[in-house]
Amino acid sequence: MNQVARQELQLESFLPYLVNNLADRISTGLSRIYAGQYGLSIPEWRVLANLAEHRVLSASQIVTTTAMEKSKVSRAVKSLAGRGLISQSRREDDNRARDLALTAAGEALYRKLVPQALEWERELLECLSAGEYRDLMHLLGKLRQQVGRID
Repeated sequence: MNQVARQELQLESFLPYLVNNLADRISTGLSRIYAGQYGLSIPEWRVLANLAEHRVLSASQIVTTTAMEKSKVSRAVKSLAGRGLISQSRREDDNRARDLALTAAGEALYRKLVPQALEWERELLECLSAGEYRDLMHLLGKLRQQVGRID
């Protein structure tokens, strides 16, 4: 570790607190786009985005990829299915599980949202140079790997 071992916890320099706080603020800021204009909750957006990227996933796969609680994923899936934005079909290998996929309406909504989400991200990152962004992505990747090792 490059940092001197500390004896006292100070939240303003405690990485788990800083990262969680920043992630919450970023997620809440971005949610103003999809919640305000499209009535999606944060979990619904995450399910929608994961299905757009992976095409077909089960609810348990979404739980794993998003690190969301099972109950939040279940409520989001139920709501999105009720709005006709995702479809559910029985999995061939497991009768209890369902494959989830975006419907045409879900894909259309996602395509409308993406440019707005990317513009919001661009505005967030405009304070970083290209090198700082590259370094940030590199450091986040290293931390992600390290968390996997110590979990």
